[in-house]
Amino acid sequence: MLGPPSGFRGRIFLALTLVSLVPVVLTLFFGTVMLREVVSSTGSAGAWDEVAESGRALFDRITAEGPPSAELDAAAERHETALAESVRFSRLYAFLGERVLVLLPAFALLLLALIAGLALVTANSISRDFSRPVDELVSWTRALSTGDELPAPDPKRERRGIREFAQLREALRATSAELGRSRRREVEQAKMQSWTDMARMVAHELKNPLTPMAMAADRVARSPDASIAAYGQVLRAEIQRLDELARSFAQFGRPPSGPMSPMDLGELLRNLVAQLSAQGMTLSLGVPEDPVVVNGDLTSLERVFRNLVANAHESVDAHRAAGGAVGFAGGSGADGATDAGSVRVELVWLPAWAEVRVQDRGTGIPEDVLPRIWEPDFTRKRRGTGLGLAFVRQVVRAHVGDVTARNRAGGGAEFLVRLPLAETRGESGAA
Repeated sequence: MLGPPSGFRGRIFLALTLVSLVPVVLTLFFGTVMLREVVSSTGSAGAWDEVAESGRALFDRITAEGPPSAELDAAAERHETALAESVRFSRLYAFLGERVLVLLPAFALLLLALIAGLALVTANSISRDFSRPVDELVSWTRALSTGDELPAPDPKRERRGIREFAQLREALRATSAELGRSRRREVEQAKMQSWTDMARMVAHELKNPLTPMAMAADRVARSPDASIAAYGQVLRAEIQRLDELARSFAQFGRPPSGPMSPMDLGELLRNLVAQLSAQGMTLSLGVPEDPVVVNGDLTSLERVFRNLVANAHESVDAHRAAGGAVGFAGGSGADGATDAGSVRVELVWLPAWAEVRVQDRGTGIPEDVLPRIWEPDFTRKRRGTGLGLAFVRQVVRAHVGDVTARNRAGGGAEFLVRLPLAETRGESGAA
């Protein structure tokens, strides 16, 4: 025994077919029965024959009993003619009615077959139009579950389709994009967590032997033998590098934690630029006069901007060594090619955000490695750890911000750090 169709298309087809055929079948059935009754009750010529016979008997009797009259004879003749014509048409109507009663079932079946065919074609077309997008969306949900990419939008096709299905496609595309971002964030967080754990372990393992090694190197460096003392200086330099490496790992393994406090980002940058300028860096600074208040950890954010400025200055030094111009136009130099202003730090207002821009006229960043500079295991420095920019992104994201990098049209690179404002500009200015 066959059950109902299980597929979506089959169910729609069956429903549409029943909706279209049932009224047609009922209409034809009751119409045929009613027409048969009408023909049967009104199509017989027997009643007209009886009327004709009684009329003739009446006229014959009037003629036989009364004196002949020309007018009466004329009226009787007209009545007889009309009666005969009526009987003829009645017999013709009865003949046609009998044929209709014979052909009516066949005509009804033919009409039913025609309407059923049209109904089936229409139901099949409509069910296909409904089921095709549903099948497509089912395949899209499977692609979402496996992480596959969804088909690109087809504006021409979607304009011809059903609006609700088009909206559902757009919603699925948005869901796919969000799932993709979530997967990338999860992978990045897992990778960052593994690097954080490793950084803590490496920092711990490095710190333990560094102190006795440093003491031994100092004793070797104080040797009266100049050749042995030179070895001691080499040991000191390498131990210092290991100590800096341990500090980098320790910083990376300790992201900011605990409650954030309001702080003036402009003041932080002024103090940092003053310190670095005193150390010989050539910097220019542009910050608003009003306080730019963000919620953050002062120590962590200072390390972030110190790392970015140090990287920019190293890029400027490399570009200068290659003979390139490193000054910004409008700097203190006459031609904009002097050291003055070779690294520029700017703080600008954005709606609900504070943006710090660290710009340089250095070597820039190759486009093929630009997406990888934030990875903990990537570095272009011969003795770099690859943790500097990874630490920057880690801290900025811990402050619910974002950091990006790009090459400048005039040469060099630009790093942009966005942090959410603790209050609006009007409120900060009023304060």
